[in-house]
Amino acid sequence: MHDRIVEKAEQLVRQFGYQKTTVADIAAELDMSPANVYRFFSSKAAICEDVARKLAADVREKMREAADDPLLGARERLRRLVLANHHEIVNRCIADKRTHAMVHAAVENNWSVVQEHQESIRQMIAKIISDGIDAGEFSVADPEAASHCFQAALISACHPVIVEGRLSAGEDIQPTLDPLLEFALRGLGARAPSGD
Repeated sequence: MHDRIVEKAEQLVRQFGYQKTTVADIAAELDMSPANVYRFFSSKAAICEDVARKLAADVREKMREAADDPLLGARERLRRLVLANHHEIVNRCIADKRTHAMVHAAVENNWSVVQEHQESIRQMIAKIISDGIDAGEFSVADPEAASHCFQAALISACHPVIVEGRLSAGEDIQPTLDPLLEFALRGLGARAPSGD
């Protein structure tokens, strides 16, 4: 029932928006009373936090798929990870304004899912950096510290609210991605690819 509530809430948020979706709406769609929904969740925000958690997990899975090729070097895996993250933000959050309003609420209200998502991505980055150190691609000493720095360096391309603001201002982000990535990769001690 927990999963059914989350699934129905996601559908309603996509259809009507975060602000307009109510616990009563979710309950009615499931032929339940609102009181029954409150047996599983303490509030609408708690329901939507689980919706956001599901969406964040989907984004991370796309990132893993993009970067999970053992034949690629760490440099290319990081590049693909960041580009997949940016692509998912634009396509899942920005193109779907109703869902993106929920993402705004998550950030503004400091839902725990935001920190969980950021930390999960940081751990993915740290693992690839560690692999790159082992392979001699990167020269940093501490993959944990480096992952924090790498993530912070790319925040303007990977934070949904910042990306939305840049796009709303008419900025063309795409041409800035490769130079920004190159800058962050060089911070790891990576050499420029041949031909640069």
